[in-house]
Amino acid sequence: MTLRPVPARWFELLTTRDELAAVLGALAHAGGVELESFTRPSEAFFAADVDEALAVYSELAKRYHAYWPPAASTTPDHIGAPEKLVTEGLGELQRWRVAADPLIGEIERLRRRMRELELLHGLLADCPDPLPDLAQLGRCGPDLAARLYLLPEGTTVITLPELTMHKRMRRPAGDYLLVLGGAHDIAAQDERLSAMKASAVPIPDDLPPTAAEAATEIEARLDRLRAETDKAEARLRTLSETHKVARISGQIELIAWLASHTGKVSGTPRLAAVTGWTTTPDRAALCEPLARAGLRCLVNFPEAPAGSNPPMMLRNPRWARVFETFTNLLGSPGRHEADPSLIMAVFAPTLFGFMFGDVGQGAALLAAGLILRSRAPIFGLLVPGGVMAMVFGILYGAVFTREDLIEPLWLHPLKEPITVIGAALGLGFVILVTGLVLHAAQAHWRGAHGSWWSRDAGLLAAYVALIAAVFWPPAFWLSLAGVFWFIIGEVALDRASPVAAAIRGIAHLTEAGLQLLVNTVSFARVGAFALAHAGLSVAVAEIAEAAGGTGYWIVLTLGNGLILLLEGLIVGIQTTRLLLFEFFIRFLEGTGRGFNPLRPPAPAMPSSKGEQS
Repeated sequence: MTLRPVPARWFELLTTRDELAAVLGALAHAGGVELESFTRPSEAFFAADVDEALAVYSELAKRYHAYWPPAASTTPDHIGAPEKLVTEGLGELQRWRVAADPLIGEIERLRRRMRELELLHGLLADCPDPLPDLAQLGRCGPDLAARLYLLPEGTTVITLPELTMHKRMRRPAGDYLLVLGGAHDIAAQDERLSAMKASAVPIPDDLPPTAAEAATEIEARLDRLRAETDKAEARLRTLSETHKVARISGQIELIAWLASHTGKVSGTPRLAAVTGWTTTPDRAALCEPLARAGLRCLVNFPEAPAGSNPPMMLRNPRWARVFETFTNLLGSPGRHEADPSLIMAVFAPTLFGFMFGDVGQGAALLAAGLILRSRAPIFGLLVPGGVMAMVFGILYGAVFTREDLIEPLWLHPLKEPITVIGAALGLGFVILVTGLVLHAAQAHWRGAHGSWWSRDAGLLAAYVALIAAVFWPPAFWLSLAGVFWFIIGEVALDRASPVAAAIRGIAHLTEAGLQLLVNTVSFARVGAFALAHAGLSVAVAEIAEAAGGTGYWIVLTLGNGLILLLEGLIVGIQTTRLLLFEFFIRFLEGTGRGFNPLRPPAPAMPSSKGEQS
């Protein structure tokens, strides 16, 4: 646990080429390493034709993955000779493609026909109004033409040529448009309706004359088409089993994953050096997953290569890790920057509770956080926020908008608004001073503490003394001393141009000082939102009292629900905004980079009955 991020350790692990795949797999599943290499591999781990074959496989997978079974799971230590597997496997997939193309074409034809009949059935099923004989319409031509369309949802007005007859029919399946007219006019409308995303519905020329009979006939045809499709898909599955598509695709996917990472590994014809960054504390922890897999582990932790940029790790206790969300919004802290997550664990809930003080509503947020945080860690922020809302609810004497159930330990906000605003400004002052102190700590970590004491310490002293002068006027003179401290320090840091340095110091101090004062005043909104929350709570309670009886409980329940959803969101946004733009800007630059661990191969893409891409 520390306010400073910790750089990951550089490691070098020596293995054999034969065990490289298994070693990478074990490291990926352990999740504690990030690969990086600062040397060019002395020999490629895969022949050039393997990369070409993998590119061919990628194109093949894009086209046919919807018709392949899910790739079989394969571990890195069971892939054998990668070059041979890719070459032979790709050849087998090409043979599958030649045999499967006619079947896939047949399946797609059957699916298109089923889709067309399903659209037509949506018009005919439970048809409330009479329709013309569709078979006669299907035989129109060559000068007369009929078209049927399913219109996109939300289509309002359709304009057609004057000599064209049309009928619009609303069905549960959607809006249908039947058009009859000259073949030339109808062809011109085809393009316009297609541009509107209307679906053309072919009209068969062999349907029974009535809508009910036609619907029954279409149902029978759909049953036959489904049976034919099932048979074709069964033949395709048998073909995939014969050509071992699942096993081959699983092996090639794994080899593609290995190929994407071996570029970060250096080696010789027999040995491989896996290098990068690790979060493991020692050799035993790094080697443990390899030992479980029966692999040899020869690892060393030398100094990181010159010019390397180690990823930074935030070391916080478990209860504070959810507040790393705030920190990462502005980027990962660098080596000489502070990790404010622990401090955020105090400031964020306090600000939220100050603005949203209510025992009952805080308990509701606490319960919601405990329930939802298992689904998404971000909801864990509701737990400390709810606790602090309960704490301030006790201080304010508010329980589910009622202020007559418990006595406030501090005050009722609406009765002492000036005190509430003043307390909010005091809280903002503490937060801003903390930011300035963290800036000082960072200067010390960088070895720039001399310049901070010479100049920036004057800004901190001037700010603190100026705020203190509100309560003790003589402190104003200490504030002036801080101003001279800053300017003299600027001159001391640039003795070659003292006049320019003094002018620059005055300008810098003016800008920084005004910014601090504006940031301080900005925290008045914390008090304003506390008053707004109290005012809304009183309004809900009074309306509930006026409603009386059952209406009392209805109004009270709905009012509290509205406050939880609407004002809780607004207060959460304001808390985030204040901390990001008033507190973080004092010290956090986000110059580091996060740890990006080696991941296992992605799960196989599931098969689909969708159309061929």
